[in-house]
Amino acid sequence: MINREGTKKILKITGVALVVLVVAGYALFASNNFISGPEIIISEPATGSVISTSTVVIKGTALRIQEITLNGRPIFVDEGGNFSETVLLAKGYNVSLLSAKDKFNRTTEYKLELVYKDK
Repeated sequence: MINREGTKKILKITGVALVVLVVAGYALFASNNFISGPEIIISEPATGSVISTSTVVIKGTALRIQEITLNGRPIFVDEGGNFSETVLLAKGYNVSLLSAKDKFNRTTEYKLELVYKDK
């Protein structure tokens, strides 16, 4: 004979465990922005590149940010987080600093090092 009380108890425990797992999974998903923090990804040029022109276009993506600056000057990103900024290079070694801050005041920096060699 089947023990109905034992089966009900197992189903009740399984249901509660499933609800707890779903809530915990959603909480982890929703807190991803808080856990990950801001991120800067430079698509071009690569750090350490040798450039033969006096200007260079820095392109990249900024994720989970509230504001971003290039050498202390605010730059603008589109809805996807993409940005494109032209920078004037001095002869020789150049450093451009990208700084991003998220809504929780956490910051990240990306140092882009380029060398401008005149032809």
